[in-house]
Amino acid sequence: MLRRFYLSILTVFSVLVVACSGGGTIEAADSYDSLAAALESAGMKIDNRSENGFLFANIFSVTGIEITASGEHILAFEFDTPEEASKQASMVSEDGFGIGLKYINWGDTPQFYKNGNMIVVYDGSQNLVTRTLASAMGDKFAGGTSDGT
Repeated sequence: MLRRFYLSILTVFSVLVVACSGGGTIEAADSYDSLAAALESAGMKIDNRSENGFLFANIFSVTGIEITASGEHILAFEFDTPEEASKQASMVSEDGFGIGLKYINWGDTPQFYKNGNMIVVYDGSQNLVTRTLASAMGDKFAGGTSDGT
């Protein structure tokens, strides 16, 4: 009887610990590796990380990578300097559909984030991804939200 009581207490304690934990700490992302770490800290599984050599390859001055985090596709571009990232970010239209003289026909409403020498583009609506990117990269600088605003 006492053993069952202790097991019940242990079970309740374990459930509370899991329920109250908000996942890992999300650190600022300023490289491909730190972005992947931030996504993993939020509980996402990095399924794929590959050079983006075809789709959207020439939207910025560097070739980015595509990260698949729990089925969501994220484009990341790492520049040599924060100044170069800022210069490239200034070419993005407010709605995110124009980059310089290029028009990008995104599947959803793009969301652009910048931190240091990184620009990250998420063309999706998964709330965990947008919250994680905002924590790791700061507020978005262009694009809308998944509800069109």
